[in-house]
Amino acid sequence: MAVLHPLESRMHQTKARAKRILCVVWIIPCCVASPFLYPAEAFSNTLQSSYGMITRLTCFISLPEKVRKGYYTFLFVFIYILPLTFIAGTCLQVARCLLKDIPVHRQGSIRRQETNRRKVAKMVMMVVLTFAIAWTPYFLVSIVTQYQAENFMERQNFFFTMLCINLFAFLNSCVNPFIYAAMSTRFRNGFLRCFRFVCMWGLCTTDEAEEEIAAPTNTGRGTKTVRFRCKVRTIYDMFALKR
Repeated sequence: MAVLHPLESRMHQTKARAKRILCVVWIIPCCVASPFLYPAEAFSNTLQSSYGMITRLTCFISLPEKVRKGYYTFLFVFIYILPLTFIAGTCLQVARCLLKDIPVHRQGSIRRQETNRRKVAKMVMMVVLTFAIAWTPYFLVSIVTQYQAENFMERQNFFFTMLCINLFAFLNSCVNPFIYAAMSTRFRNGFLRCFRFVCMWGLCTTDEAEEEIAAPTNTGRGTKTVRFRCKVRTIYDMFALKR
């Protein structure tokens, strides 16, 4: 909305609307996750693979089988299929808007802005693609285990496969900053500045001896320039001082 219709989006950006969105964002997940408050049963499963044998406890919600299957089917459709379809559709529209041909007669600054917009479009498409690749195995396995639990869980290397699938899915939560850093120069520079700030500790003092007073303006006020002297210390030096 902010990219395709920037003027209309500003008209809808109000505090009341933001509060309603926050309420909906919190209420819907609480309602969707409420079945997990129902008591669960733990089952002991012996899993065999080429790496050996392991016994694990698996928890299942103690709901009737039809209700449980319906619930996980609901999660698969409304938590994965519909959001992914909506995100992919909106991002495709944003990408089409940002990837329009740049006219040759445009000024240099405008051309640079539109070039940056193209980079943003590519970055958005990469984020959506990463989300789809990371979460597709997790949701597919979740729905398959509800309908063919015995055949699926008794397969070779099941535990190792599930470990990799879960790890791959949850890595999506931390991979986005690296995508931004790889595809955005401004974000990458800010990212590096944060690391420098964490790894170093600076102590700055003003140098009042060197001041420059500019010519007075119409209001009779001048512009004063104050220089700062910073002594950079490492984290090791900071702890040494505290001792």
